[in-house]
Amino acid sequence: MLQDVVLTGIGIACPLGIGRDAVWSAIENRHSGIRTIPRLVEANYPTPIGGEVPDFEPKQYVKPRKSLKVMCRETQLGFTAAELAWADAKLDDATVDSERLGVVVGTSVFRSELNDMTELYKKATAGGEFTLDDWKESIREMYPLWMLKYLPNMTCCHIGIAHDARGPINTIVEGDVGGLLAVIEGADVIARGHADVVVAGGASSMLSEVDLAFHGSYGLSRRIDDPAGACRPFEASRDGTATSEGAAIFILESRAHAQQRGAPVQGTILGYGRRSEPAAATTLKPTGQSIRQAIEAGLEMSQLSANDIGHVSAHGLATVDDDRIEAHAIEHTLGEVPVTGTKSFLGNLESASGVAELAISLMGLQNKVVPPTLNYEEPDPECPVNVVSSTQPSRAPNVMALNHKLTGQAVSLVVSAE
Repeated sequence: MLQDVVLTGIGIACPLGIGRDAVWSAIENRHSGIRTIPRLVEANYPTPIGGEVPDFEPKQYVKPRKSLKVMCRETQLGFTAAELAWADAKLDDATVDSERLGVVVGTSVFRSELNDMTELYKKATAGGEFTLDDWKESIREMYPLWMLKYLPNMTCCHIGIAHDARGPINTIVEGDVGGLLAVIEGADVIARGHADVVVAGGASSMLSEVDLAFHGSYGLSRRIDDPAGACRPFEASRDGTATSEGAAIFILESRAHAQQRGAPVQGTILGYGRRSEPAAATTLKPTGQSIRQAIEAGLEMSQLSANDIGHVSAHGLATVDDDRIEAHAIEHTLGEVPVTGTKSFLGNLESASGVAELAISLMGLQNKVVPPTLNYEEPDPECPVNVVSSTQPSRAPNVMALNHKLTGQAVSLVVSAE
């Protein structure tokens, strides 16, 4: 068990809003963060819906402001969530040993914005067609620090610089499972005695023009006339997910450090599981074996039974095959445990999904309820899980967060609210 690692701060910036109060208010009032995105309509993108962070002004959160020149949107969101978590944990008034302060963030590949290249491309085609020689000349005018904006490790670097973190700093680029893996690594850093405090979480976006062009509309819901009803985890009429952006960051501490500074404990990390199906990496057809094994490993490490799990924060991608595979894995290992799918509110935040979903589950447990799943109207016999469609009391103060990938990786994280 990892009972000596506790959670003392939550920071979140997601399609439901910025900060825990705004996000939980949206959950309570069943307000979806999936909307029509005007710039995608203008670009004639076939699936012009998704989850953008509303009213996001990075200058409110990023200090010094000159850092914005070398921050892409994902890093801005991650930095914002970290600042909110730091304030939530009341660390501004605490003395933290820089040598014992770490940062671990799960991110994805950060895609360059098209406008970074537009003028350069125009100059390379000034003669009527693109030539490599003209490109070599035009690219000389590129912003010298352009690459620093889009390196995936820049999120944790900027957070570390802002708080003078000189302990273990790491970035995990592992797609949908990256955020939870970052929290696990942060907890392990503390459990190993290498840090007292770790800033851990995830930041990601699937909404840049380059990313949308790369992925196309694969796996996306076609309910473009009903954005709020598009993402329907485990529901019979589900037809895909929605692309989104966001970040969620936690402050992890050793229990001794939190007690020494009188910090309220919001949660305790009890255990985790990390597994993979090697064959799925080539076939892209996971069987659910790694999900089942990750759940079993999480229970074993946390020394809990299925009845001790208050609810599961499921991956709930809302695609036909993925939900069916996950549902059978949950039913096989946990039986009738209540299951919530908060991608119904958020869409898919990729590396930030698991941590944003965990943050919402913890807010729910602090209010002694299980967050609901939107759009769950007709159960699917192929998804034999106990989906929570409306807010209900929690049967136990423990949540198991689940995430997995098409290539076979799966992760579980068990947290107890206090």
